[in-house]
Amino acid sequence: MTDAAGVPKGSFYNHFASKEALAAEIVTAYGKGTTDRTILTDRDVPAVTRLKKHFTNLNAYFSDCNDGCLVGKFMAEVSNDTPEIRKRLLSVLSLWGEQISSAIADGQKDGSIRKDLKAKELGAFLIDAYEGAILRTRVEKDPRALKSFFTVVFSSIVV
Repeated sequence: MTDAAGVPKGSFYNHFASKEALAAEIVTAYGKGTTDRTILTDRDVPAVTRLKKHFTNLNAYFSDCNDGCLVGKFMAEVSNDTPEIRKRLLSVLSLWGEQISSAIADGQKDGSIRKDLKAKELGAFLIDAYEGAILRTRVEKDPRALKSFFTVVFSSIVV
């Protein structure tokens, strides 16, 4: 890794205690957004529109069947030997869950989103299902799963 970057290994260890520490920082930075997530908390935009725009932006980003979501890849590889990465993944998933759940809760308040499921549970499910759709897109080299996610979700949660 340091050879590819053209820096001596000592430089790496001056900034990070370990490779896991570096990976944890990467997860945190990635979790802040590869796409603009501010739409989710913009209360000037109707809740369903916020969610649709958010997942439309994600679909545009992941539809080219690129390398997938870094968080999803790390989730697949996390182990008992990588507690710092696990902690950071949980933090990112919590942040994403709060953002999505906030929009869902607003939609439940205004009557545009079904109320029989708790906003936090529905938000967590959307993240889990979307990560699965990204993985399927990588395998198939086709964005069908992302499109299907969008269609099924918005025909299921909107009142």
